Amino acid sequence: MDKKLRLGVVAGAAILIFAGGGYFFLTSDKDKPAYALQTVEKAVENHNKADFYKVVDLESILDESYNSIVEGVTDADKSMTADARVAVKNFTEMLREPLLLSLKAAVDSYIENGEFNKSENASVTTLLERTGFDRIKYRGVDSVEINPRNSREATARVRIYQPEIDREFIFNVILRRNAKDDWQIVGLQNFQDFIDGLNKVRRVQLDKYLEDSAAVNSKHAEIISDAEEKYAEILEEGTLGQDKTRADLKALMLDVIKKDWTERKQELSNLSVPHGAKTLHNLRIKICELQIGYAEDFAQWMDDKKAETAKSAEDKKKLAQTLQAEDNALTRRMSN
Repeated sequence: MDKKLRLGVVAGAAILIFAGGGYFFLTSDKDKPAYALQTVEKAVENHNKADFYKVVDLESILDESYNSIVEGVTDADKSMTADARVAVKNFTEMLREPLLLSLKAAVDSYIENGEFNKSENASVTTLLERTGFDRIKYRGVDSVEINPRNSREATARVRIYQPEIDREFIFNVILRRNAKDDWQIVGLQNFQDFIDGLNKVRRVQLDKYLEDSAAVNSKHAEIISDAEEKYAEILEEGTLGQDKTRADLKALMLDVIKKDWTERKQELSNLSVPHGAKTLHNLRIKICELQIGYAEDFAQWMDDKKAETAKSAEDKKKLAQTLQAEDNALTRRMSN
């Protein structure tokens, strides 16, 4: 997270860590809701878990936000089938308690150490990335207002910025008086709205990647198709036992096929890759590398005539074809 972050949200689970800064000069009156926000600031700065939990009902925040997180994570992954989405949601419901415990442990670690240890909190890190909270930046608190119909409840309007959305978003942070009559932060009123908005933006970004990468692949597919026709022509005019035939095939592999797959890989690498397309993108880069390796091995075979060289080339070709089938299936799912 940004070191200057004043509102840290240990996300995927809508965990709030308010580390306020100068704004919370609003009041030092313990009987007012803004005091709870000010207390969170000091608790995080002083690594004081006891004070933090006096004014943050973490269990309530987690419990209230869990379903939205699961929805957000599954809806954001366009590579999953409908059946897979249902299975994931059912599975995460079974793991609700252990996941919530992991999230609470991550918050404890953040408060105690002043930073979030990604390596020790891999599951939480995934939730942070999937829900976009790992990139949130605090922009300010617009207001803290007591509910006119319920004097024991208040709403703090907290502005944040998320670069994927590329605009500010206002979270309605809910505070309530507890049994001791102290104000506590208990939840986010519009967490689902944030997740839905982020997923819409990610859908647009994903569609653009699919369109741009399809244009790259289509252009290069024509070149490879012409090269395959040329390959057939060379073999029709001669045999692999002839030096000229082998020299022509070697030139075709290195000067056309390898060159084209290398250019395709570079053009794909230059594209902006949204989070939801990373698996597909990595698959396509791997296919390019295998095809480049195939062309190199085939060209070497034309020189050394060794069976193991031919086998290496053939193995790379077959694996590239297998991955291409996976690419096609994944693209169809993500395009729906």
